[in-house]
Amino acid sequence: MNHSPSFKNLVLLAQGQFVTSIGSRVFDVAMLLWIKQVSDSAALMGLAMLFSTLPATLLAPFGGALADRLGRLRVIIGSDLISAGIVGVVLVAFLSQSDPAVVIAALCLGNLVLGLSGATFGPAVNALIPTLVPESRLERANAVFRFSQTGGGAIGQGLGGLLFATIGFAGTIAVNAVSFALSALSESWIRLPADKTEIRQPAPLRIRALWTETLATTRALLSVRRTRALLVMIAAFHLCFASLPITLPYYVERVLGLDPAWFGPLMAALSIGILIGFVVVGLMKPARNRLGRAALFAFAVALVFGSLAVVPSVPVAALALGGIGAGIGIIIVTLMTELQVVAPEAERAAAMGAAQAVGDSSIPIGMALSGLMLDALMRLELPADLPIRYFVGAAATLAALAALTGVWGMRK
Repeated sequence: MNHSPSFKNLVLLAQGQFVTSIGSRVFDVAMLLWIKQVSDSAALMGLAMLFSTLPATLLAPFGGALADRLGRLRVIIGSDLISAGIVGVVLVAFLSQSDPAVVIAALCLGNLVLGLSGATFGPAVNALIPTLVPESRLERANAVFRFSQTGGGAIGQGLGGLLFATIGFAGTIAVNAVSFALSALSESWIRLPADKTEIRQPAPLRIRALWTETLATTRALLSVRRTRALLVMIAAFHLCFASLPITLPYYVERVLGLDPAWFGPLMAALSIGILIGFVVVGLMKPARNRLGRAALFAFAVALVFGSLAVVPSVPVAALALGGIGAGIGIIIVTLMTELQVVAPEAERAAAMGAAQAVGDSSIPIGMALSGLMLDALMRLELPADLPIRYFVGAAATLAALAALTGVWGMRK
């Protein structure tokens, strides 16, 4: 078994993320169930989630620049400690207040702080991984981290409803606070290589300077064809992924002619495929040309998407969705690894923040566009299954265009 310092550091980072992902998803599920229970308001449920996701999406480049300045490991540990503290404050508010409106306000404010913390945590983690492991093991390290993050989230979603029913909302809040604290403890044992520095600049911390640095890093990424193509591909595959939860219920009913209950198992096939993709890319040899590998798998994803439109059967759909998930998992890890390698070390967290902002913002945009396009297609006087097939074909075309973008990005 490998007991090298880099391996131990990666395990400490990954296990902290695994625990945090479980706690966060448990909390999200329980929060939505509690808000529904006391208010029966879908709008309040959406607002509470918006506060936790929007800051991390919009401010990730800025948070990355902050991590570059303060030190990535320090920011990671500090973010988890702040998150543990704010969840603790929410727990106190819940236990001391009988008015649901006050508790919901505390939840929204708490989620806002968690979202701001996530805007620094995500870029800092992705920028720290290349510091902990050699480049030859970077794909494997990213795959391990993504697997722990996604797997923990899946477990947390499954446990959320069960824990809410057994230990109540206060108990689930406590679980989340403890998960952040345990993550910070795990991360505090990480030891950086002796030749790596934690602080990029000794200059005073000023908001205007950070904002200027963030804009400069973003412009630098967009000015280079390779990194521009890389960001476009990240956006395209998050759009593809986002379209599936919107499209699949209609695909099940109108194309496969099945009961809506089949939606769950087919979405599970997609999720399992993503986890398999992380495993596969971790076992693959490091690519000599990562953008080329991403383009190759993008073409494969386009073909598999096309099979959904052409061959309507349950086995094909299950295999196709698993294949799409695996392809997306491989592509995202490959692209993120490429960005870690090509981004300047001193600005790596800001670059990872830009990629996080692109990827995370593409998901709600993809869901909204998918809904609008499907509604427009289904208003046409066409057989019931054709609008869905056309839309799946459009997703396949998007994947193919992403592949061509990758090929274009490889040109000198």
